[in-house]
Amino acid sequence: MDKIQLLEYLETNEHEDADQIASVMDMSYSATAMALLRLVRQDLAARHRDPDTRLYVYEITPKGEARLDYFLEGEFDDD
Repeated sequence: MDKIQLLEYLETNEHEDADQIASVMDMSYSATAMALLRLVRQDLAARHRDPDTRLYVYEITPKGEARLDYFLEGEFDDD
């Protein structure tokens, strides 16, 4: 999973927890949780506690949307 794939997923699937995202992306929970944490620290994603499940859920931020647009324009190679 790379940053672009994860940002694309968050753009269309808000408020999912790391376990749900890991399952869909066919990645381990720990790898997904670390990737999400990196996005949060870069202010490309935000996380909040879901009041019902008490789990952290993730969503893309405006900065994350701008970065994704930049990546998809082909101006940056994220290898």
